[in-house]
Amino acid sequence: MLSFDKRLGVIPALFGLGLAAFAVTSGQAETTSTGPVQCGITSTTQNGMLMLEGALRTDVAVNGSYQFRLQSSGSGGSSNISQGGNFSAAAHDKVSLGKVMINAGSKYDLVFEVTANGQKLDCDQDLVTTL
Repeated sequence: MLSFDKRLGVIPALFGLGLAAFAVTSGQAETTSTGPVQCGITSTTQNGMLMLEGALRTDVAVNGSYQFRLQSSGSGGSSNISQGGNFSAAAHDKVSLGKVMINAGSKYDLVFEVTANGQKLDCDQDLVTTL
């Protein structure tokens, strides 16, 4: 009969969980609110309109591309907007990558993705400070 110490069995189990977590997260987009390249969504409301803007701040020179997609619906109708393209930013630059205005009461889904220097970033979160 084989037996093993249960305390020693915990170490391989934890190692296996760590490998599983690494496998699940590798290849996925990285969210960014800190680091040399930061991106996110800024929003302002004025005169019944909501302005949503994709923003990027960088401490290093970057080249890349972006996608800024919005689906909205409200009392004024619905919209499907897709903006994107290539961009370059110098070190210490602040860049606007996509901007839309919708009725302030509208429901919306917004996707903002950036690839900078070959690294894919998930930029759907709010950017704390505006450009």
